[in-house]
Parts: sequence; structure tokens; C-alpha cells
Amino acid sequence: MSDRSGFSLVELVVVVLVVSILAAIAQPKLSEVLVKARAADAYADMQVVRVAVLAFQADQNTWPADVNRGVVPPGLDSFLPANFDLVKSDYTLDFDNWGGSPFTAGVTLITSDTNLGLRLLEILPPPKWNSGDKYSWVIE
Repeated sequence: MSDRSGFSLVELVVVVLVVSILAAIAQPKLSEVLVKARAADAYADMQVVRVAVLAFQADQNTWPADVNRGVVPPGLDSFLPANFDLVKSDYTLDFDNWGGSPFTAGVTLITSDTNLGLRLLEILPPPKWNSGDKYSWVIE
């Protein structure tokens, strides 16, 4: 008998099969963790806008003007961190000035990713709601 080196085809197939089964078990949990992380990031961005709007309101004694989604209201940019953008890769933020009935102002996240939106709703403190692809959080 000669010395055998390496692995047989059967051994390699068994190892690949075991690794595939482990990956199939881990994949859903990994996907869920990634969605939770993206939702936490979105919540942090909404909080940045909220704090900037409250600082603007305290400084100007008025709420910022309502503008289109993804656009920073005039004057609010000086209260936001440098290079802060309302348009992200998987969502867009929108400041809303509702005028006071029943709420004055809020920040809305617009996304086509329903999983992200639903996870975000779990994180956001009330009052909050969603309508289609929009997930809103009341500032005042």
C-alpha cells in the first residue's frame, strides 16, 4: 500500500454538505440582524433631523418650511452635521411641517424595503405611523 495524501471526493462532498447546511441555518438570522442594524441606522438619522429641527425651532421661534422629500429645508442645514444627507442608499428622509393639526412637525422615512420600515416602526417611540412606503415620527 502506498501512502495516501489529500482527501477523497466523498470526504470533500460531505464537508461541503455540512457547511451548506450550517449556512442555510445561519442565513435567516444573519438577514434579520442586518435589517435590525439598518433600522437602527435609519432611526439615528431620523433623530439627527429631529434634534436639528428642534434647535432650529428654538433659535428661530418657528418651524422650518415644508419642502420636497430628500431636500433640506432652508436654514436647517446649519443645524445638521456637516455633509449630512437626507438621501441614503435604501431610504430617503423628509421633514414634514403639518401646520399643527393634530401634530405640528415630523420626520418621515420613505423606503421600498418593507422589512426595514416595519423594523423601524418597532424602534420609533410614539407617536408614529406608516402609510404605504412612508414611516412617520412626530417631532412636536
